[in-house]
Amino acid sequence: MNTRNLKCFQIVYEERNLQEAASKLFLSPQGLSKIIKSLEEECGTALFTRTKDGFVPTESGKIFYEKSRTIIKNMNEMFSEIRAVNDREKRFRVGFAAGTIRAVDIPAVNDFMKSNPEIVASWDEQENKTVLKKVLNDEINCGLVVGKPDAPGLATQLIKSVDIVLYVYKGHRLFDKQQVSIKEIKDEPLISMNEKYHIYHDVINACHMNDFNPEIIARVGEGETIHSLVKNKVGIGIAPRFFEDEKDIRAVAINDAYTWDVYGIYLETSPDAQLAKRFLQEIL
Repeated sequence: MNTRNLKCFQIVYEERNLQEAASKLFLSPQGLSKIIKSLEEECGTALFTRTKDGFVPTESGKIFYEKSRTIIKNMNEMFSEIRAVNDREKRFRVGFAAGTIRAVDIPAVNDFMKSNPEIVASWDEQENKTVLKKVLNDEINCGLVVGKPDAPGLATQLIKSVDIVLYVYKGHRLFDKQQVSIKEIKDEPLISMNEKYHIYHDVINACHMNDFNPEIIARVGEGETIHSLVKNKVGIGIAPRFFEDEKDIRAVAINDAYTWDVYGIYLETSPDAQLAKRFLQEIL
């Protein structure tokens, strides 16, 4: 008896239908039927009654379901604890602020992680302030954040600087402009990165400085989504310039706009400061 077969049983129990359960498990109904039959032979009793309406659990099947759930839960917890111990042994952790993965040379980062087994290979993105806080608290050894932070003992390295632009679709009144001001987007349906991203708060602040609240109609998690929504004329979008101009959509410069700057950060006093420095040099 293995955990895979237990999981197969649980899905059949929950679906009460062999065909639907097999689809969920990416198995053939015949293969799934053999697994259930094998479990019943191992238990020495029927776990289901086969009817025209589907698989009805027997009393033994109900007991088996509850106990198997406990077994699966315990197994998952065991493997999670083993992975956690393994991660603790890999002492070097890197944190990415939302959006910064797009700014780095992903193959270079991946190769560096693989060639240095002490690095925990994780690509999770978090809020800017969370990554900064974790670096300062020595919870992670190196972070990529947007904007240059200023804190005692914090080393910073500029990784990439990208212009902030306005993406405009063909036919829009701003499409043929070379530059626009923030005031010119007042009352325009605006597409922006969501609250997790540093740029969202910067756009809000810039609009407030110009005495208006932006009409943000979409807050998204990916630059590609902004590009797609603008292309379909849902609105105009503010984002770092990651996309080339096309026939139906182009990037228009914003007067006095700041650049989207990605910095690598680490504590100078960290035992792994040299590894952090090497890591940042590798991805430049």
